[in-house]
This record gives sequence, C-alpha cells and structure tokens, in this order.
Amino acid sequence: MLAVATLALFVVSLGYGVIVPLLPELAGGRGATDEGLLSAVYAGYAAAKIGCQVPGGVWVDRVGAEKVVRWALAAFTLSLAGFLLPVGLEAFTVVRAVEGAATGLVYPAVFAMAARGPAEGAGKRMGLVAGVGTSGLLVGPALGGLLAPIDLDLPVLVALIVSAGLTLTLVFWRPAPPASSGAGAGAEVERPATAGEAFRELARLARNVAFLALMLPIAFNKLTFSAFQGLLPLVGPDAYDLGSRGVTLLFVLTGVVFALSQPVGGFLADRFRARSVALFFTPPLLAALVGMAFASSATLFAVAYGSYIGASSIIFTATMKHAATAWGSDDTYGGVFGLLSTLTDTMTIVGPLLFINLYAALGGGVFWAMAAVGLPFALAYALWGRRT
Repeated sequence: MLAVATLALFVVSLGYGVIVPLLPELAGGRGATDEGLLSAVYAGYAAAKIGCQVPGGVWVDRVGAEKVVRWALAAFTLSLAGFLLPVGLEAFTVVRAVEGAATGLVYPAVFAMAARGPAEGAGKRMGLVAGVGTSGLLVGPALGGLLAPIDLDLPVLVALIVSAGLTLTLVFWRPAPPASSGAGAGAEVERPATAGEAFRELARLARNVAFLALMLPIAFNKLTFSAFQGLLPLVGPDAYDLGSRGVTLLFVLTGVVFALSQPVGGFLADRFRARSVALFFTPPLLAALVGMAFASSATLFAVAYGSYIGASSIIFTATMKHAATAWGSDDTYGGVFGLLSTLTDTMTIVGPLLFINLYAALGGGVFWAMAAVGLPFALAYALWGRRT
C-alpha cells in the first residue's frame, strides 16, 4: 500500500505542477478578461483543498484510506479532463475547485497509509511517500515547459493519462490492506462510534494547546514557503539579474532538495525523538533565512535557499511522525492528518500577502522579517510542542 500512497501523491503533485504554470494561458485561451474571476480560479483551489481535508480525514477513518484514494483520484482525473474543455471562465473556476477538493482528500489518505505499521519505521515511510510522491511538483513544470510550446493542452493531456491510468489500476486491482498494528503512543485511541463523534473529537483536538504547538513548525514552513513562490520571481531579477531561466532553476532546486530531504527527515525521526529532530533543525532554518539577506551573489542565495528548503523538509517529516505517534492510531490517522493539514494550510493564504508586501517595503530585509517571525513559532514549539 505504500506504493499506492506514493503514486497517488505523485499524480496529484504532477497535475498541480503542470496546471499552475499554465493557468493564466489556459484561462486566457478561454477569453478570460475579468481579473476577479481569474483570482477566483486560484482561490477556489485553495479553499476547496482546505475545506475537504478534515471531512476527508474522517472519511478515511470510516471507510478506509484506499477507498478514499480511489474516489479522490477519479475526481482529480475528471478535473484534469475539464481543463481540456472549451468552457467559460466560470466553469473553469469550478473545475479548479474540483481539483483542489480531490487533492484535499488525497493528502490525509496517503499519510494515513504511510503511518500504518510499526512506529519505529513510520518516519521512513512518511519520508519516502512525501519525497517521492511530491517529486511530481518538479516533473510537472518541466513537462509543461517541454510540451506547452508544441501544444498548450499537451502536458495536461499527459497528466490526465497518468491519472486515469492509476485510477483504473486501483479500480481493478485492490490490494488487501495491511493488518492493524497500532503504531505509536496513540495506539490506545479507538475509532469514534459515529462520524459526528469523530468531528467532535477533532474539534477537541483543535483546542488542545499541545497539539496546536506541535503543528507550529509545519505552519511556519507553509507560511514562508508559500511566500517564496511569489518572491523568487521578484528577488531573482531585482537582486541578481536572473532571467526566467535562472528563476526556473531556483524552482528546480526546490523540488530536488525537497525530494531528497524528506527521506532523510524520516530516517532521523526513526532513530531519534521526532521532536528533537525538529528542534535541532530549527536554528539552521532560521539561519538560512538570515543568510539570504546577506547573499552577495545568485550562487550564495541558492545555497542559503537550498539550506532553508532542506531544513524545512526534514522538520516537516519529523513533525508528521511526531503527530502520528503522539496523537493517532490506525483508526484515527486520517482525521489527525486532515486536521493538521487544514490548520497549517491557512498559512499559505497569509504567507504571500504578508511577505510579498514586506518585500515591497524592505527589499532583501524581508528575509530578516521571516526569521524574526519564526522565532515565536520556534519558542512556542520548544515550550509546548509535546504531548501532555
């Protein structure tokens, strides 16, 4: 089932990586002139993804992660097909929302699959799923850059074929789920009797100070990483005279370091306390942000930026392992990961608004601001980020 989880995450990452760089051109090809509607195309994805993760996590715990993955991939495949239709921008916005909803269902399901099994190997499993699965974020833009000049719809068609192929495979080949093993300290948690009780349990968890503190490293990483998606195309030309190719290489660096660092984070989280791993890599992460403010060349900036991506990726996997072993069980992983993803994904809305505006005012000083914002996150995690 680990292979299924990895492939499912790769498919949604590939589709996202293909669509996002081409989105303005795809929308423009449909006569998009209304900036408000074009903004809705972007916002609809995020809202649908965030809104579906908690219900999707509860659904995972009620019916099984494998069934949710099959339905989610079917919806994701339909959304990719929708991008190839000559529809108006209003319908195009709905298609994008379906893509976001499907992605929101996939994430808690695949991490629930990865968390199953002995606790001592959970970090490795999550690291492999996250590292290999999200490599689609690297493959997707490369595929778009290679095929879009030939035909704008061609990379979308390739992503559609890959998604449809995995969906059909899972329909006709249904591997038996692994035996329940009760990984981690949360193994005594039993599945709530009803879906309503499951939502109430998650609402109580969302008010638990220790759980909220535990998710702070991921929240800060999403806050800053979401901002970098908008900052890199600005900082590259402004500070280092990088053209579009140079900026693209920074995004390629993101994908490569992210994919390589996730398994390392899982390896470390299995051999040391997951919380200790996250704490250990927090100072290097903050130092890397400060280093970007002092980088005197594009090469030094890339080194500092790559160090930030590596540290944040290791912290992500270690924190996911911590959440699984401290708060979850085979019957509740979906809800726990759905709640964790939902609460931290709100930072992806705040990050670009905050730091891109700070860049306009501070220039390179925005990286100092990022590190300064990270300090209270780090201190709160150090004080309260443990199970009580």
